[in-house]
Amino acid sequence: MRIHHLQPRLASPHDDWHTWFGYYDTCPWSRDASRLLAHRARFCDRFPSPEDACEIGFIEAWDTDAPRFVKLAESTAWNWQQGARLQWATIDGQERLVFNDRRDGRPACMILNPEGTTHRAMDHPVYAISHDASCALTLDFGRLTRLRPEYGLAGINDPDASDPSPGDAGIYTLDLTTGERTLIVSIASLDAHAAPGETAPAGGDLHQHVNHLMFNPSGTRFCFMHRFERRDGILHSRLFTSDPSGSDVRLLFEGLVSHYDWRDDDTILAWAGKRSLLGGPSHSRSPLPRVMSLARRTLKPVYYALGKPRILMNKILKDSYLLIRDAEMAPTQTFARGELMTDGHCTFSRGGSRGGGEPGRWVLTDGYPDLRSRQPLFLWDSASHAGVEIARLQTPRALDGDVRVDLHPRFSRNAGLVCVDSAMDGGRRMYVFDVSSITAG
Repeated sequence: MRIHHLQPRLASPHDDWHTWFGYYDTCPWSRDASRLLAHRARFCDRFPSPEDACEIGFIEAWDTDAPRFVKLAESTAWNWQQGARLQWATIDGQERLVFNDRRDGRPACMILNPEGTTHRAMDHPVYAISHDASCALTLDFGRLTRLRPEYGLAGINDPDASDPSPGDAGIYTLDLTTGERTLIVSIASLDAHAAPGETAPAGGDLHQHVNHLMFNPSGTRFCFMHRFERRDGILHSRLFTSDPSGSDVRLLFEGLVSHYDWRDDDTILAWAGKRSLLGGPSHSRSPLPRVMSLARRTLKPVYYALGKPRILMNKILKDSYLLIRDAEMAPTQTFARGELMTDGHCTFSRGGSRGGGEPGRWVLTDGYPDLRSRQPLFLWDSASHAGVEIARLQTPRALDGDVRVDLHPRFSRNAGLVCVDSAMDGGRRMYVFDVSSITAG
């Protein structure tokens, strides 16, 4: 891996607010690249309460020495990992802002015009929106709050808290015109969907949830995670895809699945591993899986103290980046073997009129803090099968765990720029790297 560190530009205003965008799966730049979506808050080191509001807006002049935050709204439906699911979407022929808030104490979706006026308000929150905004997806945030609080919304209850795999909860389509929500994939149906060699139900009486919904580039299918914590404390992940009607659901992979992105309409890149040493989802009672599970639980505090060196997972449990075809339990192909050996938030370039080359050529990803509390940032060229480390950004140990500041790198629409969230100066800020000299080659 070649090392060529680039100098980041501070895109956040020079003030005492904490400014961030959120997850890595959406682009914060407007179509003309003049505006950079952002959230901001007065604190950064604790979970938000139901009453804590963050400001919603965008940064103008982000590429100058005097960036300005333009406030459009506030939200009380947010978290540090994914913000308020703030994103651009072309709706009714105009580029608009979409984000989650609360209405009468319940999660809701707001669609704003660029000047901040309300275009539409809906009674259900949004998660993912297809490229042409013809389809949107959502899930049960109350269940996510209970089972994965860093992705949930404070104060939102799970109406199915006593049911490990409810039939009336799961993944929904959300009509961005009418606000109508329709259940298309239930958690119960996922529990009943067993892999070859495994028995149904997959989780049984273990409480299950879904998360990380993501459309393929054309919007014809989406992928998502079905997860539950095993009795030995190991989080079991199952990577599924579905069409927007929920009529063609496929189980692609299970074991360890972390972050992923679609390379094209038919292939997903994911940090994943079968983890056969730890046994199947039912937690095999044979001696080796039991010993390995015990060793994993015992060594977990040491692993975190060392800065979560994912290279250990790569060498011992054989986790790696895998290319996974969109087919039921399809064979996989190792990606960037021996080079990208740490879990990260991976994103493919989508091409454009300037820079980025052909769609799917460049992969942008990051890693967790090393022993010196530095977060790496990588670019990988799928054409030449070579990578470059473009940064290692310092992060305070105090902002780790559930309130961590992941880089969550995002490409600009032409792949010439990269935006990250970072706490390198002690607070949450947004930074931009110019990578056009690399990606235009």
